[in-house]
Amino acid sequence: MLFYANFVLFIAMKSKVLFKPILQVIFSFLILAAVTAQDAKIKNPEQFLFSEFSVGVANMKDGENVILNLNYNVVTEKMVFMQNEQIFDIVNYGAIDTVYIRGGKFIPVGKVFYEVVVDDRTSFLIQHKGAVKNPSRPAAYGGTSEVSSSTYINNLRVGGDVYRKDHKAEVVIYDTPIYRISRGDEIHIVTGKKALLKFFHDKRSEVREYMNRSDFDPENPLKIKELVEYYNSISR
Repeated sequence: MLFYANFVLFIAMKSKVLFKPILQVIFSFLILAAVTAQDAKIKNPEQFLFSEFSVGVANMKDGENVILNLNYNVVTEKMVFMQNEQIFDIVNYGAIDTVYIRGGKFIPVGKVFYEVVVDDRTSFLIQHKGAVKNPSRPAAYGGTSEVSSSTYINNLRVGGDVYRKDHKAEVVIYDTPIYRISRGDEIHIVTGKKALLKFFHDKRSEVREYMNRSDFDPENPLKIKELVEYYNSISR
């Protein structure tokens, strides 16, 4: 059974002298598991961004690279790694510069990670989130009051609490990602076409025309990605 535990991957660094030996020990301890289980399969994967844990790289701010079996929990918004069939949180985000998983680039922002979908003068970022709904009450004649798709998990961590569910207890997880566009020090949430046209004010007419001919949908991340790439191409 999978379970979660807080694990301080990088012990609070009181001195730079202690950091490198600690990191090397952790690296040596985890590298074998990471390499021999490149695609560690997990049960109940719906709470994670990827259906499997995969070998990824955490680039540290001091230049070190740490290889781990990584995934991202969209409910707790924690970068996690698997070791001996246990899943641990990486908690010291301040020491991390960038994480790479399955070709995706993730950067720490506060207590969460953003996926960098477009990395350019104007960038497109996704904050992957998942909202949890409690099990629905049984309805008449053996049905349930909710008919949306559900996932079955044994343990679910929300915040600092661990909720242990009975076997096959119903938990509904809704994807609620937040899309952001950044340029310099500006970061704006994508709320609709009007907000985007305001953000791209210097190329408003071109962007509006592109939206019209591309059947743009502000809730579709692929469409947002293409729009940002188009804007960058005409803003060189």
